[in-house]
Amino acid sequence: MKLKMLKVGLLATLSIGLVAGKASAATDWSTKCLQMGEIKQNVNPSTQQINCLLTNAALSKNIPPEVVKSIAMKESSWKQFDEKGQPVISFDNGIGIMQVTDPNIDTVKLEKLKNDIVYNIETGVTILNQKYELSSLPKIKDAGRGIIENWYFPVMAYNGTMPVNSPLKRNDGHLIIRNWETYQDKVFKIIEDQSLLGSTKLAQYPFAYDDFSYDPNLNESIKFNKLNYTMTSGLHESAYLLKKGDIVKVTTAGTKLRTQPNTSSSYTSQALNKVFVIDGEFKYTEPNSSLNHFVWFPVKSTDGKTSGYIASSYIAKKKDFVAPIVTGVKNTISYNKDVKITFDEGTALLNGAVFKNGQIVSKPGKYTLVVKDEESNITTITFTIDKTKPTTPTMNTVSDQSTTITGTAEASSTVKLYLNGKFQKSTIAASNKSYKFTISKQKSGTTVSVTATDKAGNVSATKSLKVLDKTPPALPVVNKITSKSKTVTGSAEKYASVKVYRGTTLIGQSSVNSSGKFSVTIKVQKANTYLKVYAIDKSGNKNFRTIKVVK
Repeated sequence: MKLKMLKVGLLATLSIGLVAGKASAATDWSTKCLQMGEIKQNVNPSTQQINCLLTNAALSKNIPPEVVKSIAMKESSWKQFDEKGQPVISFDNGIGIMQVTDPNIDTVKLEKLKNDIVYNIETGVTILNQKYELSSLPKIKDAGRGIIENWYFPVMAYNGTMPVNSPLKRNDGHLIIRNWETYQDKVFKIIEDQSLLGSTKLAQYPFAYDDFSYDPNLNESIKFNKLNYTMTSGLHESAYLLKKGDIVKVTTAGTKLRTQPNTSSSYTSQALNKVFVIDGEFKYTEPNSSLNHFVWFPVKSTDGKTSGYIASSYIAKKKDFVAPIVTGVKNTISYNKDVKITFDEGTALLNGAVFKNGQIVSKPGKYTLVVKDEESNITTITFTIDKTKPTTPTMNTVSDQSTTITGTAEASSTVKLYLNGKFQKSTIAASNKSYKFTISKQKSGTTVSVTATDKAGNVSATKSLKVLDKTPPALPVVNKITSKSKTVTGSAEKYASVKVYRGTTLIGQSSVNSSGKFSVTIKVQKANTYLKVYAIDKSGNKNFRTIKVVK
């Protein structure tokens, strides 16, 4: 017995079809499978391409692919066409891979159901999705769409909620007999046998006699008297909802971690409850002719040392994963001090040696701490005890004209800048060890200091320099010099030296007193001679004025 009725207008909303004998790209989910080859009319795609089509159609409607694939297996053995290239049609007019039936369908849509596998799959998953949304069907309390068992009654409705599909056989003596021959139970058996490889048993509803009302002698729908079931354990979330970064555990002892996504590649056996991390999107079995219903997830061990592929049938999200809590040290961090490490439960190894809870680690070196509890939950932490100070940074000359401070320090260390002992700012030394600060001009004599702090927190010795005076003194003021003058007088920067030149010949020198006055003794110079009067400060900065000797 196949799906008996479609809601009015359903087929009219679907836009998938064949164009020039090829599947159209009207659905995003179907285009994801074109890399496996062209979808041809009247020819069944490869098994893994059908696997891909059914999987992505299910995911597009937020339905566990395990459910959709098992319905298609029950209905048609994953065949849209028979050996002669003709559409698969059942005795009750179920059409194609999803065995869709509708006595009122028009000719155009009927042909699409027969000849377009993408359209047929899309129609089937749309109908199944509608059944899930029916408020008249029971659900599992607090279970969402991703729980496989929560699709038990929508799968029943896909075939029909008739007495033949009642989970319980009834008689006048109220004797409860579980009916395992229902459509939905057969589909769920396929899920166990195919998607779960028979290694996992799906949870069973706690059915009671009064959960359903129906007359076994009449062809009328079952009335569901109980719409919410409480099932506290054993539920299975679709493996296809796993994503990169999810923590999973192995559900079967001896599960094979393959080097490639197929059953012929080399492998290593994994222990029950071994923990892995999902490392990417799932892949279909190679080659495409494989009859496998499941997919392969790339995984890696929590320490990152082991990786490979595990069949979706043998892993489950580790919702109850609670790693041992470690205090006193953090993962991938370096320390320049001793650390006292404690953990809340379990046993620990430090670099392979037994580690006592609360022990202090002080010897410099690299460490890996592995803490494991009784349920094989593992916390792995790597850290470094680093007590070596960085080398003292270098610093280039800084003057009162400088607007940058540059130098070198340990690569990737944090360089801190101080002016007269007061912290100003910090920067990170580049890979070539260079660093640079932008500053405002500082007064000469200011103390500029830098330190380097490495990632472990070790601080280097301080490098300090004084801001040099590179500012020339003001132009000296020179009084009138005549052909009879025996001194050159004027004013200039206090305590500066004053030198008088005729050409390149020094003819006299003196110093500026505390009042800013100077007097330089010279020989009498001829009129119209030009003299240069230099003011030279204590830092050697110079400024001069040219004076003409007059009569």
